[in-house]
Amino acid sequence: MRRSQTISVSIDRPFDEVHDYLARPLNYQYWAAVEPGTFKPLENGDWAGMTPNGLRHFRFTAPNNFGVLDHAIFEPGSPLVYMPMRVMPNEAGSELIFTFFRRDGMDDAQFASTVEWIQTDFLTLQSLLEARNRG
Repeated sequence: MRRSQTISVSIDRPFDEVHDYLARPLNYQYWAAVEPGTFKPLENGDWAGMTPNGLRHFRFTAPNNFGVLDHAIFEPGSPLVYMPMRVMPNEAGSELIFTFFRRDGMDDAQFASTVEWIQTDFLTLQSLLEARNRG
């Protein structure tokens, strides 16, 4: 079994608002490690964008009412790397949960760095969503 790390963040915004934002693939570029402006839909329903590791394709779970936001990231022609992610109500706010699995060839330092990167992405998302509709 692969080593894993589950990362969560509480977001002080209603579940429907957080889910609706995250269920729109275009919004991914505003909080995740994708260069804004490079993130574009492809004809087959996938998306493509530049990341710190080069061009990657993204495949998102179809919209649903269960808070499932799983997605996959992959290099064209390579196997999919699945990213399990969920959002759920937490009182008047939301809880976002993501599990990262260690990749082949990844040492302990790379694993820790990637987890830290994901946590930073989640804090960016939290700030972005909590700043919306506030005056």
